[in-house]
Amino acid sequence: MLNGTAQLEAWKKIAAFEVFGDYAPADGSRLMIKVGLQSATLDRVLEDRAGATELLDPAFAQWMVRAGLGLSQSGQVSFVYATPVEAVCLVRPDVVQGEGAVLPIQSRLLASFTARLSLLAGAEVPAVAQLFEFPDVTVVRRAMSRLVEDVEESTPLRSSLWLGAQLRGRGQPFHPSMLETLEEQTSLLQSNGIDMDALPAWWWRGIAAAVRPDGAVDIYDDLPAGDAVGELVPA
Repeated sequence: MLNGTAQLEAWKKIAAFEVFGDYAPADGSRLMIKVGLQSATLDRVLEDRAGATELLDPAFAQWMVRAGLGLSQSGQVSFVYATPVEAVCLVRPDVVQGEGAVLPIQSRLLASFTARLSLLAGAEVPAVAQLFEFPDVTVVRRAMSRLVEDVEESTPLRSSLWLGAQLRGRGQPFHPSMLETLEEQTSLLQSNGIDMDALPAWWWRGIAAAVRPDGAVDIYDDLPAGDAVGELVPA
């Protein structure tokens, strides 16, 4: 599981499109690759850094987003959605040509993300990848819209889990079972002086990057609401 994000309703639905191994994608289908840290890895990083970082470790969160957005320069994707916990890349259909092309693309994107993140963090931070095949770009757009909304709605839980890992790294007791309700999440954050309303938009909703045909990249750091997010995804 990547950072608990598989629990999001959007990812539960997207899971139906997950594929494994190398194959020749169906005509007209679109490939999406998700890269991020497994929950245990993220917890370890946050715990190890806890003694010398601010609450919620904004520096590491920014590095995650930067590593994700950096994939927009790979020449292999047309759209990237990056959050503090993962990056989702829509692969250009013209670079997926026949059987045997998929896994090398996934490997290069994963290696690039891991290298960027490790360089920024100054230590090796291993990531993992998942592959999804959607029937067409219309389905991709609907999935992206739902995902962004779910990421925003889950921000109190995600923030509480980050804070909890830091508290554990500082020798204080914490277990995820302490965060089963929104009230418990809010209480933990407020008791540690964290004002959710003061957190930046990228922490709540992430940042998107769309790659033009000429290679130029459009960055969207204030994502629109609802289905308008999906319209940012190039055809």
